[in-house]
Amino acid sequence: MSIEKARIGDTIAAIDLGSNSFHLAIARVLENRVQILHRIKQRVQLAEGMDRAGNLAESAMERGLDCLAQFAQHLQSSQINQVRVVATYALRRAPNRHKFVKRANKILGTQIDVIPGREEARLIYRGVALSRELDQGNLVIDIGGGSTELIIGQGTDPVLLESLDMGCVSYQDRFFDEGKLSAKRFQRAILAAQQQLEPLLERYRNQGWQHAIGCSGTIKALTLLCHGDTEASLSRDDLEQLRERIIDQGLSGKGFETMSEARLRVLPAGLSVLLACFRSLKIDQLQFCDSALREGVILEMSGEQAQSSVCAETVAAMERLHHVDTHHGQQVAATARGLFSQHPEQSPECLALLGWAARLHEVGLSLNFKGMHRHTGYILGNSNLPGFTVEQQQLLAFLGRYQRKRLDECQPLVLQLASGQVQLAMLLCLRLSVLWHLGRRHDIPVPLPTWATHSLTLALPESLVSDPLLRADLLQEQQYLEGLGWQLELQDEQGQVLTPLEP
Repeated sequence: MSIEKARIGDTIAAIDLGSNSFHLAIARVLENRVQILHRIKQRVQLAEGMDRAGNLAESAMERGLDCLAQFAQHLQSSQINQVRVVATYALRRAPNRHKFVKRANKILGTQIDVIPGREEARLIYRGVALSRELDQGNLVIDIGGGSTELIIGQGTDPVLLESLDMGCVSYQDRFFDEGKLSAKRFQRAILAAQQQLEPLLERYRNQGWQHAIGCSGTIKALTLLCHGDTEASLSRDDLEQLRERIIDQGLSGKGFETMSEARLRVLPAGLSVLLACFRSLKIDQLQFCDSALREGVILEMSGEQAQSSVCAETVAAMERLHHVDTHHGQQVAATARGLFSQHPEQSPECLALLGWAARLHEVGLSLNFKGMHRHTGYILGNSNLPGFTVEQQQLLAFLGRYQRKRLDECQPLVLQLASGQVQLAMLLCLRLSVLWHLGRRHDIPVPLPTWATHSLTLALPESLVSDPLLRADLLQEQQYLEGLGWQLELQDEQGQVLTPLEP
């Protein structure tokens, strides 16, 4: 997560690792806007060949890494001040994504943010807002390789956000394998897409819109095939006639000859998804827009609304929604951040995430006091949290779930995270802060920590040493942490190790 805002005059870049294509956009930050300088697109088809578990194929990963090596050369020659890389459906779904991400991080020299589907949808809408004036209700559709995002917004603000598991690559593999085309295959693909759309129809129809906008390579290709240019609007009749033409003649004839083989291969699937949207949502006309996710990332990097401020707004909204005691949450956050700020591997991102996790550690109370920490973990793991990446949301849920009590199930989850020991240190800081402030105690001193490898030493003032309940809680915490290979050493101000008080 990039917390710094770009400055006027900076050259910034956004890379979108889509399931079908990878995109690079380079822009300059001006006083009141951003100026796109350069765009590059390569069709990688990262989602092609995924197994039933969703694992990326080795050949697809190699194509992606080769593309990123080329992007890295462009970045090096362009004197970029700041880069953000976001990844979508294929990497979101893949259990083996860390294998790709680790190698990609090394090539690019920056971290890759795997973003949730609704966060992808939010950024897509922001990207559309960069290139056109959105003054009324708008429906935006983006058909990617593995997912399709549908957003309704009023002006520049998204109101409804959805990301559905249907895309031109995944549906191509599922319904049009080996390039086989028939009316029955189209019917099956369209019906499957309509089933995906069914749960959102009532909400979207009730919200309504005045303009429908499409912003993907699939929609651009379909517009070109139907009208020869991208300025004309697509209608349902246009798409139905194109479907009949493909069934009768295949992917040949006027318009098809100018398209790449890779685009043609996934076109029937993309057409099926868009037709399902037209039929189910009763769309009259749809206009193509050339801006999408990468431009949304660029816009937020430019400082108009940086990612960190979006996250802060999300946390504040969660506090309101779940009636959180904000004063208590801020006290817990301050203590946790104070402890972690002395850790040798602390970073602004980790400090921010730890603070947000602390502020939200009691959202589970909105369900029930009993098992509150489990409820908190569930809520944070399954809510729509604009601004947060997939791994950031997983970390928030992890911290919320294990803020208290036993840690028996914790180790496997830590091993799934990229920097487990740092995140364990964050968890330790949150757990200690929660203990410190049990019973809404906010006037007790916080000792300075001494960090070492897999250990933390706390020198406690006399007022805490003589508190039997807190002392017992801290000694119990020692036992919990031993199971994770961590040592918590508790001393008084004279350096004497604390033991249980004599009865």
